[in-house]
Amino acid sequence: MNTLKLKYILDANVFITPARTYYSFDFGTKFWDFLLEKASSGIICSIDKVYDEIKEGDKNDPLRKWAEQDFEQYFYPTKNNDVIKHYADIVKYVENNKANYKEEAIKEFLEEKNTDAWVIAFAKYKNLVVVTEEKSNPNSKRKIYIPDVCNHCKVKFIHTLDMLKVLNFRL
Repeated sequence: MNTLKLKYILDANVFITPARTYYSFDFGTKFWDFLLEKASSGIICSIDKVYDEIKEGDKNDPLRKWAEQDFEQYFYPTKNNDVIKHYADIVKYVENNKANYKEEAIKEFLEEKNTDAWVIAFAKYKNLVVVTEEKSNPNSKRKIYIPDVCNHCKVKFIHTLDMLKVLNFRL
């Protein structure tokens, strides 16, 4: 794992939302090439659990094909005692805040398939900035948002488009 420059970790929605909307594979190839360039330079990465989520899609899904053929090596493993410790801390935080969230929100956030807590745990482990499409909403009772958990864990976060600006992405 090239971690010399590693700065950003991408949440699943950084792949899924652009692939389904504004940077679809039909016309947004510069975006996907840019992600590959930054990953190969050791600046961005994601985790195995995000890769698993992407692979749940149809076998002909362009995002799934791209992830399997081009980006697979940049999904880093979470089977690490330090990552697991940070994940456990996040679980404890969420479970201890039942007064702030509806039961469904806690259940959804802690679902085995939900990658959010794992992304934050890996970011905490490697001191990375979480990149997400989500925005902070600390008053939400129905959903637990990545930026709000990041704030609690003292993990920096940034919106996808802001990361693209910082890294000088050009169409």
